[in-house]
Amino acid sequence: AFSGCSSLTSIEIPDRVTSIGYSAFEYCSSLTSIEIPDSVTSIGDRAFEGCGSLTSIEIPNSVTSIGYSEFYRCGSLTSIVIPDSVTSIGGSAFYGCSSLTSIVIPDSVTTIGSYAFAYCSSLTSIVIPDSVTTIGASAFASCSSLTSIVIPDSITSIGDWAFSNCRSLTSIEIPDSVTSIGYSAFRGCSSLTSVVIPDSVTSIGEWAFGGCDSLEYNVKDNLNYLGNETNPYLYLSGVTSQDITSANIDNSCKFIGDDAFEDCSSLTSIEIPDSVTSIGYSAFRGCSSLTSVVIPDSVTSIGEWAFGGCDSLEYNVKDNLNYLGNETNPYLYLSGVTSQDITSANIDNSCKFIGDDAFEDCSSLTSVVISDSVTSIGNSAFYSCESLTSIEIPEGVTSIGDYAFRGCSSLTVINYRGTEEEWNAISKGLGWDYYTGNYTITYNYTGE
Repeated sequence: AFSGCSSLTSIEIPDRVTSIGYSAFEYCSSLTSIEIPDSVTSIGDRAFEGCGSLTSIEIPNSVTSIGYSEFYRCGSLTSIVIPDSVTSIGGSAFYGCSSLTSIVIPDSVTTIGSYAFAYCSSLTSIVIPDSVTTIGASAFASCSSLTSIVIPDSITSIGDWAFSNCRSLTSIEIPDSVTSIGYSAFRGCSSLTSVVIPDSVTSIGEWAFGGCDSLEYNVKDNLNYLGNETNPYLYLSGVTSQDITSANIDNSCKFIGDDAFEDCSSLTSIEIPDSVTSIGYSAFRGCSSLTSVVIPDSVTSIGEWAFGGCDSLEYNVKDNLNYLGNETNPYLYLSGVTSQDITSANIDNSCKFIGDDAFEDCSSLTSVVISDSVTSIGNSAFYSCESLTSIEIPEGVTSIGDYAFRGCSSLTVINYRGTEEEWNAISKGLGWDYYTGNYTITYNYTGE
């Protein structure tokens, strides 16, 4: 209604108004104040986006949600009262409100959307109420003045980039309720010295603590860990020196972090204990002297390029395929092929992971049988397998990596053993099917 009225300085809204529409006052850059009457029950997305002169606003008790980008880049906004009636704060709601120094989130709020307070560079502290269960992606990203934050016991997941680049944040305690910490969640928190990670956490995203250069680690056997009072060795972050020749990972460690042993060129062998469930991105990348790796069955995820550049590795070879694993299951992780001239591949039925680049440039490969045991297909796994016409994918697969089938120009049939709903639930990476043939998908495929 008033979008782009850049000279509008004030407006009076009468009591008979019940709703303010989408982008209603968007980029009214001279608007300094506005009073919203109690009759208003809904405010549309982007309603006050770009109102750069708006210094304060009071939202009436009749409003139940703050919409997407509602106060986006209101750079002069110093205070706002969110009433108890509000149950959700939308994505980018206060993005770039660089003058906002404090905000009280009422107990009524259950969700904080992605980028909700991102780039609120003057925000020094915030209390998240017990009613909130999820912190969205980048919710507090680049709140560079934020020194403390209380995460309540109600939170179950911390989103990707949630507190990234909060450069003044010195410590964080993650409650026992949290099960997942997202990709780059605390990346670039350069003043962060202390992190408590509870045993309840089952997944930690790539680079969750990347660039946290002030972190004080729990050190054992030349390895740096993060954890909690009961288990200080939960998360293996890295090494005290890249000159190590051997490593004894504590048997209470659950996570081997990203880049943990990267470029430890003198490391010759590693045995990963049964406690470990995930191996991070580039965890052993560039360990050029590494000849032996033991990967236990407990591992459920292996990050991109985890063993990239480990040129001395000795593999368990079966049917022209190279595997890594353990004494009980030597075929857990399919690393690659003995020759790119292979025409067919029969993946062992105990294999869980098809690694990055495993069949890359196998231009003569025409058929492959992926066993039911496989749960993930890595980045570029079948890149440029230009003779591959069909592929059978088991229902147990949960992720297909970036460019996994890119350049499979003859691929016209994907036979999937699960339902269409299960296929749609698979995490599929960037360009996983770029430059393939005009394929069709058969669901609930039985081979008949």
